[in-house]
Formats: sequence, C-alpha cells, structure tokens
Amino acid sequence: MPVLSTKYLFEEESDRQRLAGELVKEIFPGAPPEAIEYELLQQGLLQKGRISLSLDVWQLIEHQFQTLMLHWEGPNIPIYIFPIANGFKKNGMAYREGICLFISAKLTAKELQALFTHEYHHMCRRAFINEPPTLMDSLVMEGLAEDAVENLFGRDYLSDWTQSYSLTDVQNYWDSHFVSALYQRGLHLHKPFLFGDDLLKLPPWIGYCAGYRIVEAFKERCGSFSIKELMQMNTEDIIDGAGFRRN
Repeated sequence: MPVLSTKYLFEEESDRQRLAGELVKEIFPGAPPEAIEYELLQQGLLQKGRISLSLDVWQLIEHQFQTLMLHWEGPNIPIYIFPIANGFKKNGMAYREGICLFISAKLTAKELQALFTHEYHHMCRRAFINEPPTLMDSLVMEGLAEDAVENLFGRDYLSDWTQSYSLTDVQNYWDSHFVSALYQRGLHLHKPFLFGDDLLKLPPWIGYCAGYRIVEAFKERCGSFSIKELMQMNTEDIIDGAGFRRN
C-alpha cells in the first residue's frame, strides 16, 4: 500500500480538519468523524495556515517504507503525512491500522526517515507481543524503536528523551514506581508512566527513556543483536537480560 498523497492538505487550509479525518477513517474503524478529527488535532494537525515543503516527503517515506518492509518483513499499511501545528517540528503515531506523521518544513530528509523508522518499528514489533500490551511491552517497544533509529542513522538522530535520565536514575524510578505496574494492560494506563505524571511524581518522558536504557543495558550485558533479532525477542527476556527486576 503506497504512502497516500496528502500534499493538498499542506497547501489548502480550508476544511483541513474534516478532509484529514475523512482520509484516515479506515484506520479508525467504527470511530465517529468528530472523534477522529479530535485525535488528529491532539496529535498536532495544523488547523490554519499553509506549510511549504522543500522536500518530496511522500517519495522519501515511500522509499523508506519499501526498504523497511522488505528488510523487516513488516506489514503493508497506509501512511499519512500531515502538516503540524505552528511551533512544533514533528510527531508520529503508529495506530493498529496505519501510521500518521505530522511534520513541519524544518525537518531534514534523515530526520523524516528517522521519525518514520521509529513508528514503523512499532508496527512490526506488535507482531511479537500480545494485545493489549502490558506496560513493560510499551516501555521496551519505545526503546527498541529508538535503538533501530540509532542503528540506521546514528546517535545524532535519537530523540532527546533518550538522554534525559541516567541508567541509575531510571533504575531508581523503576524500582519505586514501575515494578508494581509492569503487568497493567491498556495504553490508556501506560501514558502517565511513559510521559510522566505530577501526581505520581514521575518526571517528563521517564518511561520512554527507561525503555531506551533497558535496551541499551541489554545489549551491553548480552551482546549485539540485529534490529530484526531484537524486534522478535520476548519483552521479559530483554528486561531480565538488562538486569531490571520484574517483581
């Protein structure tokens, strides 16, 4: 399935919200139009204004998609690229039925490819975990996706959150906050642990960084593995191999 053409949504601001919602309705089966539009706005869809792109982002992502789908034997899913709200540079969401990328004109070709790589890795990883995922599945999924970015593009293209906290910091929060919640299933329960939560006294992006530190520690303790080998590993084995406790 090709990357869908959304260039008109970068150039035409009139009714963008409704047009984008109609375009992606197949990846939100059964959802009412207003719920789909709200989700797109929450993830960064530009409401007013235009974005002029110097890159042919659709061709770039199509090439990256075909390459990764072949190398990782991944799913053939729809991919939608949208303009992002002013003040933001990028965002990506891997839904069960497809991927949405929200981008600005500031992205370089490699930054765009790294963004897509992270999200497509999620789609591939889901074939090797049970749905709905546990919290530890979600944490390791983020770490594995960013490890894939590092392998393909280098450390310069890692997300900032990978370096937000040291291994020691992560282990302390892990023992005090995460262990008791590791087997919770449902993404809505995972958000405070991933993004941080004032009430739980969890700092911003702690779960994302924890996932990256776990994968990093696993590789240091257990040796190098290919992206595809890591992708297929059991979540518990990665956590145990990294030296993190589960109970």
